[in-house]
Amino acid sequence: MKKIFLIPIFAFIVVLSGCNTDVDLSNNSSSDNASAQTSQFKGTKGDFMALNDNKVELEASSVSDGQAHYFHTILPSGEAVYFFIVKSPDGKLRAAANGCQVCGDALQGFRQEGNFMTCNTCGNKYPLNKIATEKGGCNPAPISPDLKVENGKVTISVSELEEIIEYF
Repeated sequence: MKKIFLIPIFAFIVVLSGCNTDVDLSNNSSSDNASAQTSQFKGTKGDFMALNDNKVELEASSVSDGQAHYFHTILPSGEAVYFFIVKSPDGKLRAAANGCQVCGDALQGFRQEGNFMTCNTCGNKYPLNKIATEKGGCNPAPISPDLKVENGKVTISVSELEEIIEYF
């Protein structure tokens, strides 16, 4: 009788021991300028993007391969923000915070799995075609659902990046 009672308890302990949400998932590219970061972000930090004229700017061709490209910058306030840009299957370049609107306090961000971004904390999958289209829920906080390309470059303004500070 004692064995039957102990087996479920042992199984429960094994399951709980595998639920560690304090995992460092970072793939941290960095720059000397990024050393001012104060966040404890554990997700993919990506490349540091310096602010120039109150915006970040990069070649559209460098983010047009259907893969999520991760970046971070330091805002004028000194706060770090983390974001990604991905070209979705519908052909749009989309930008979103690498922070979940529900699980954001875990600071673990998202990873790409095929045509989905997956929350590194809870595992919720979010379709690339819907990135940056909805506020609320377990999905990446929106920056832009359709980045404009001008002279071969995409830009994200400081004001857009300031809207996602709360997720870091």
